[in-house]
Amino acid sequence: MGKVVLHADLNNFYASIACITHPEWREQPLAVCGDPTLRHGIVLAKNMPAKRKGVITGQAIWQARQSCPNLNTVAPDFEQVLRYAGLVRRIFARYTNRVQPFGVDEAWLDVSDPGTDMTDGLRIANHLRHTVREETGLTLSVGVSDNRVFAKLGSDLKKPDGVSLVCAQNRHTVLDPLPVDELLFIGRATTKKLHAVGIFTIGQLAAAEPSALRALFGKTGLMLSGFARGNDAASVIAEDAPVKMKSVGNSITASHDIVALHDARITLYGLCESVASRMRKHGVIGRVVQVFIRNASLDWYQRQQKLEYQTDCSFDLFQTSYALLLENWREGTPLRSLGVSVSQLAPAGTLMQLSFLPEDAARQKRQILEHTIDDIRSRYGHFAIQRAIMLYDRALGRINPEDEHVVHPEPYFK
Repeated sequence: MGKVVLHADLNNFYASIACITHPEWREQPLAVCGDPTLRHGIVLAKNMPAKRKGVITGQAIWQARQSCPNLNTVAPDFEQVLRYAGLVRRIFARYTNRVQPFGVDEAWLDVSDPGTDMTDGLRIANHLRHTVREETGLTLSVGVSDNRVFAKLGSDLKKPDGVSLVCAQNRHTVLDPLPVDELLFIGRATTKKLHAVGIFTIGQLAAAEPSALRALFGKTGLMLSGFARGNDAASVIAEDAPVKMKSVGNSITASHDIVALHDARITLYGLCESVASRMRKHGVIGRVVQVFIRNASLDWYQRQQKLEYQTDCSFDLFQTSYALLLENWREGTPLRSLGVSVSQLAPAGTLMQLSFLPEDAARQKRQILEHTIDDIRSRYGHFAIQRAIMLYDRALGRINPEDEHVVHPEPYFK
């Protein structure tokens, strides 16, 4: 039986929520940004009047105002964002229990069943789209395929409020002619390298020899080859399903460009706390810390460091990730997003090995403290207790990365 996978993407999510909660903004050009008073605020989402004026997601506010002088800019309402995200997730759950979130506004749904084919997938996708619109006022674009990569690409083909099918029967006409940078995780730097060797379309990337791509990009080249061919070896993973994890990680696009060390510390603390919390929930500890960095040009790179000990403590993760960032980033250079992940996982012990060494004793105290914080947040919510540094920038500090975790299954591609 073939798989039938949907990728559901809420259109202009932050801006749509702003227009639902403030109907008077619907006909005005509107962009949801970080704090509009900040120098390096960026556009997180825009409504259709702003899009028609040339406003683009990811551009600086000053650039957006050049295209649209009467642009109305507002900060994201994170409480409403999480509320509507929860409403939509509950709608998804009516269709299947195999729902894998990809950020707060996207998810994959595996609707495979005996006798279900792509025609049924299209019918389900349209029904889902209408249900979300009727019950929440939000619009949804849905891609339908037999794998996650093509389903995600399909959800970008008809926006807003559309459904697209990408499968083996139509990939040569629908998928292959698309520019190579339309594919998942291909940014500007990778695009330039591919163009340099004559690869401009997804079809050309799929036809390229995997060994040649590996020679050019290393292991990433094999991943890109797999993406272009739709060789998704893993199934859609339900959010609450037990999986053999290869790593636990989280990344987030900041509400405004990160240019100062203070901004970077706030963002990394939030990410490290959420990753460590999820590790403790899954009962794992890890040894390798990775930092993912994306600059304002949307180019991204990653750095990693192996620890001398295994940990599930956010303070340990923060110290390592912050040191990696300082080694690979110059303050003042705008960053759009950051990510942290931990790999080389092992089961956490049920007993804590006590030590009289000062550094070990301090680590044990921090571990006890973080378990106490977990208990408080489980009872009273994520924001019941926070580090003081998170209060210096409300736009960064109010982000709840716990709701956007990425648990990477093993394997993603075989």
